[in-house]
This record gives sequence, C-alpha cells and structure tokens, in this order.
Amino acid sequence: MLPGCLESLRDVVDDVVVVDTGSSDGTQAIASSFGARLFVRAWDGDFAAARNRALDEVDADWILYIDADERVKTPSNLPIGSFLDSRTSAGAYVRFRPKLGYTCYNEPRLFVNDRQIRFKGRIHESHLPDLYAFAAQRDLSIAKTPVLIEHLGYEGDQSHKHARNLPLLQKEVAENPARPYCWHHLAETLASLERKCEAIEACRCGLQIPIDSRLPKTASDRRQLAKTYARLLLEAGEDAEPVLASLLLEAPKDWSILYLKARFDLSKGDHASALAIADRLRSVDPESLEEELVAYDKRLFGDLAWDLAAAAHVCAGAYREAELAYRRAAELAPNVVAYRAKAAALSLPR
Repeated sequence: MLPGCLESLRDVVDDVVVVDTGSSDGTQAIASSFGARLFVRAWDGDFAAARNRALDEVDADWILYIDADERVKTPSNLPIGSFLDSRTSAGAYVRFRPKLGYTCYNEPRLFVNDRQIRFKGRIHESHLPDLYAFAAQRDLSIAKTPVLIEHLGYEGDQSHKHARNLPLLQKEVAENPARPYCWHHLAETLASLERKCEAIEACRCGLQIPIDSRLPKTASDRRQLAKTYARLLLEAGEDAEPVLASLLLEAPKDWSILYLKARFDLSKGDHASALAIADRLRSVDPESLEEELVAYDKRLFGDLAWDLAAAAHVCAGAYREAELAYRRAAELAPNVVAYRAKAAALSLPR
C-alpha cells in the first residue's frame, strides 16, 4: 500500500514524516526511497501515541494526517497549502471516500501545527476534541477544501484486522466509553466474527453512554452506532422499530436509515411504504449528494433500491413488476447472481 500513498503526496505537500512501529517488510526502504523522513517507535498497542510521535517531528505550518492505504488527489495537482488559510481556519475538511463504491463525506484531516492539538485513543485515535477547543478559543473555523482522500483499506479479506482490532477496541471502550465510533467498530468486528449476540449487546452498551452532542462528528458517530444496532436487530429478527423511529426523528434525510426503515416495513408486510422508499432511493443521483459527515454505499441508489422494489412487488403479488425489477438489479450488479435467480424464478409459469 505504501508506494501508492507516497506517490500521491508527491508535489502536493512540503514534507512527509513516516513513523514505523516495527515492520518486518520493506516499509522503511520504501519510505526512504520517496524522500520521507523516517522515524521508528516501538509498537505498544496505542495508535495515538504513534501518531503523536509523527506530529513531534513536523515543522510545517499545517498538518495532513494520512495512512498508507489512502490516496490524495487535489484539483490540477495543486499543493494542499493552496486551499488553507490559518488567519481564518484552525483546521479543514477533505472530501473523504471511506470505501470504493461509496460517496464522499467531510473528514477534518487538516489542522494547524500546534502542540495543543494532539491525538487521543488507543484505536480510532482522534484529534477532534483538541481541534474544536483550539478553534473555539481563537474564534476560527473548520474550512472545507476540494482535497480528496480515497481509502482502500476495506477491500479484500479483513480477518487479520479483526484479530488485531478486537482487543484494542475492547480496551478503548472500557477506558473511554464516550466514543461511539469505537462501540460501532467493536459491534461490526464482533458481527464479522459471527458473534452476533455480543455485537448487539455492544450497540446497546454504547448507546447508553452520554456523549457531547455539540461535537458534530461525535453525534454523527452515535447515529452510525444506532444504524448498526438497527441493522443487527433486523438481521436477528428482533424489533428494530423503536431504534428506527428515533433515528428518523434525528436524521429524517439519512438515506441509509430510510433503507433500513423500508426493510423493516417489508418484514411487517407494508409493501406500499417499502416501495415508496425504493422509489425515492432510485431517484437519487449519488454523485450530486451534498457532502456532510456521512458516506453512502452507492448501491443504495442502484441495485439495492431495485432489489427493495422487487421484494415489495412480490409482497404485493405484482410478480411481473418484481421480475423486471430483479432484472434491472442484475444489470446494475452483474456479480450478484441472486438477482438473476430470483428473476428467473418469477418468470416461470404459475
């Protein structure tokens, strides 16, 4: 991953600092070959400490933090500094794509170089409390930039990451429970390990912890935790209605919440509501969505919406419409063989 990351930084930053925490491959040689300044710190299970070690070595006015599995793009390959102004801003958002096939959201990856801003947390380390406090003290903003970062780390088998992350997440939520994103990741990790009951319990525990809802990212992370809870309840056949109702009151325009609501309605036989939501999803152009603090799987507006519509038509007994909807879903996602199979089954004589 590292060469692609360092290549993407060429000409758009002034300096690159790499902290190696005990690699046994060619990481150090690759970093040096790109002209990065390399430092070594023994790994002690604390991502924030490693990140802060890098901050101690930076002498630029602004900092961009980035991982090896991420890539930077700027308009016309202009330097990132072209979009920053420390007279009015303490930090800045980039357009962040968390996974291939997803929309972008605003992620505050840029901030002024000041010792008051440091990372905290063993995993999913965050500088945001420090950044927000620094900005508020000086009446500075968090600006938006056209800088794009694409994250590639969720592609392929994640089992090695689950084994590494699980004990770190368990320790982090025990020591710092008011971090909803860590509860969310803990639940997703447990679910991926087929420990579904524990995943649901992690969601319940995390949602009971009071948070500072004045911090936009923290409030958004709590909604993400609640969405994971609703999805896991639906998958387990449990009642997700109270969670979904609360989510819709808080964020009525969140497309992933609406999709979960449609799935819940369908499980209760309300095909009309599910079809209405499917129609809304199919009308959305994901490329034109305004970037906020949430990213969406583009499939929500494509094959998943058509699959939802097809299931609603089946529930209503409209089998020809269902067949056509499954065929459209198959066109949009040719690798999902279930769509073709469902369409073929519906085309058989009744």
